[in-house]
Amino acid sequence: MSKTPPRKLAFLSMATALALLSACGGGGDEAAEASAATAAGTDTAAAATTDGTTTTTEARTAQALAVSTPTLTVRARATLYGGVGPIMVVRINGVQIGSVEVRSTTTASYSFSAATLVGGAKVEVVFTNDQYNASTGEDRNLYIEQLSDGTSTVLPTATGAVVDWGSGAEAFDNVLVWPGRTDLTSAGALRLTWPVTTTASTAATVLAQRAEASRFLMQATFGPTPGDIDTVLAKGQSGWIDAQLALPVTDHYVPYVDLSYSLGPDYRAGGSKRDGYRVSTAFWSAARSAPDQLRRRTAFALHQILMASMNDSTVAYNDRAYAHYLDGLNRHALGNFRALLEEVALSPAMGLYLSHLRNRKEDTSTGRLPDENFAREVMQLFTIGLYELNSDGSYKRDSAGKPIETYGNADVMAMAKVFTGFSWGFPDSQLTEANFLWGGPDYTQAVDQRLDVQRMKAYPGQHSTAQKTLFAGKSWAVTLPAGATAANDLRIALDTLFNHPNVGPFIGRQLIQRLVTSQPSAAYVGRVAAVFANNGKGVRGDLAAVVRAILTDAEARGTPTATSGKLREPVLRVAHWMRAFESTSVSNTFTFSWDVMPTGQMALYAPSVFGYFRPGYVPPNTAFSTSGMTVPEFQIVNEATAASWVNLAENMAWYGLGWVNNRQEISSAYAEQVRLLNAGDTAGFLDSLDVMLMGGRMSTSLRQAITDAMATVWVTGSGSALARTRMAVFIVMASPEYLVQR
Repeated sequence: MSKTPPRKLAFLSMATALALLSACGGGGDEAAEASAATAAGTDTAAAATTDGTTTTTEARTAQALAVSTPTLTVRARATLYGGVGPIMVVRINGVQIGSVEVRSTTTASYSFSAATLVGGAKVEVVFTNDQYNASTGEDRNLYIEQLSDGTSTVLPTATGAVVDWGSGAEAFDNVLVWPGRTDLTSAGALRLTWPVTTTASTAATVLAQRAEASRFLMQATFGPTPGDIDTVLAKGQSGWIDAQLALPVTDHYVPYVDLSYSLGPDYRAGGSKRDGYRVSTAFWSAARSAPDQLRRRTAFALHQILMASMNDSTVAYNDRAYAHYLDGLNRHALGNFRALLEEVALSPAMGLYLSHLRNRKEDTSTGRLPDENFAREVMQLFTIGLYELNSDGSYKRDSAGKPIETYGNADVMAMAKVFTGFSWGFPDSQLTEANFLWGGPDYTQAVDQRLDVQRMKAYPGQHSTAQKTLFAGKSWAVTLPAGATAANDLRIALDTLFNHPNVGPFIGRQLIQRLVTSQPSAAYVGRVAAVFANNGKGVRGDLAAVVRAILTDAEARGTPTATSGKLREPVLRVAHWMRAFESTSVSNTFTFSWDVMPTGQMALYAPSVFGYFRPGYVPPNTAFSTSGMTVPEFQIVNEATAASWVNLAENMAWYGLGWVNNRQEISSAYAEQVRLLNAGDTAGFLDSLDVMLMGGRMSTSLRQAITDAMATVWVTGSGSALARTRMAVFIVMASPEYLVQR
């Protein structure tokens, strides 16, 4: 042997990984193959053979090589010596089927007619003309990244693959044998057994079914798990929804906070050992493991509409009140919107956030007016929006063609009076003016009355008893008579909002955006709004029926179009990773918070009542603005958040999330993916990533980028498959294709 193979590298550099990703697009196969050809380099169009002729080597993926005679494609690159590349000889069952001089210094495809390539065949790729100059460092090497027949893809590092070092007959003598590797730095042969594969048609059918089940779960849950996919295939999509609706409704957040509070006074609000991210931890724990995924995914979507945020310091201090708000969203997420609206209106966390807790009635002697904050947002953001809508979500317009406003300042002032007189839910005997103005939860264990987990109550003498007219001049106008009670005014006001014709299209469109697609068609919105108006049994506001209609609509289940889908928000990307690869938590609490913050979205910490991003956001000076296409999640995309996601995706894929007791808190073992690689089933490995992360949409160029990247991870032995899996997961999750959910 002329030299010793180089020191092994643990993993691919970030720069190299991003360079590989640059070849990956989000389009169809033609675009993907064009990207792959560009990435391979123009110098791979022809390569000289040993006899001086040329053979065409197209930079395309194995999937494109469907010809009548079986074809073996070797993806390889070279370093040259004296302008001459390594000679690569390919043999099947000891018989040479071709040879080529590999001159490309970037990865290219070299194809050979292989009539004898069947499962169990012995395949050998031989490097015959090694040369090295120690004084100049000039070195001729062959780098083999993968072999493929268009169905199976085999890595040089597959289980059972070996490199037999030596020239001529020594390359096949089973002496000086190393585990399979990508770099042939001396003369020798890469030797492996071709895998036996399932019948192509059967495999393709099963794969397509699993991919569609996964795609459905990406819309209906925080992400698919292998078990959830099996359940959908067994029950069908409608049957899965039925099963989810049948699950019991249980509070999750308040018990989670109570568990911390039970540790003692230091762990309660204001205590020195209080965990300020306890509620956030509860969110991630439920996102990863809760069985009622449809309810919780819908509740998170509703949270983004009916927004209260722990970004407000007062709300964050009263974390159990915020937990109560979240439990309320969960309880009503698949119930009736009218009940949900009342739950939110009387939530003390919402009262703190939008300042209608302790909202005082008007005083004509001093000129004091009620706080208008919640009154404005309950109309603008929570129910009817700014402009009157047709049933398909399009604007109604006046004779001048301008959108018609749904409410004016007089309506805000009248609605503000409705929400006067409410404060913390003390016992009825303690509803005094002093408690209305100054009373609140006492979090010491001895006297904790749990006011923060009670609805706000109306206090005697604190509610405005003035006559209140809402929506004067509109067909849905209503007058609340003078002298009415707070409870009566609240009921009539919420009923009026709930029955407003805008609510179905206004809320329906936003739920579609959060679950399925950023720019739903008017027809899609109209169909969902019709279900909101009548669930088929004469009931208005049935959210379970609405969510079912959203998830089973033809636009959700049909073949994605160029304008369908949505940018995955960072919170959903992280939850998706945890569920797809069945991550585990050292503490069993899934404790982490700050890891995701640089990406622009921290769960439950939206920057304002408008949420993490606005549903009507259209990025200026883009193709979206030209077409008027709404893409809400792009509002948090910039150079910093995009780079932060790539960093987080790398760290998450390789190591995990969080840090507890001097070790990574959350990690994934990638058991199924490692099993497939160890079995030599690279195609099955790529298919598993495609199903779990992309719902069957992975392009040929991305598949190629993954295999190219895995080939550069020089790890052998028991850690080889895990290292390559981690690299592959990172490549997928950092890719533009993954970031757009179709």
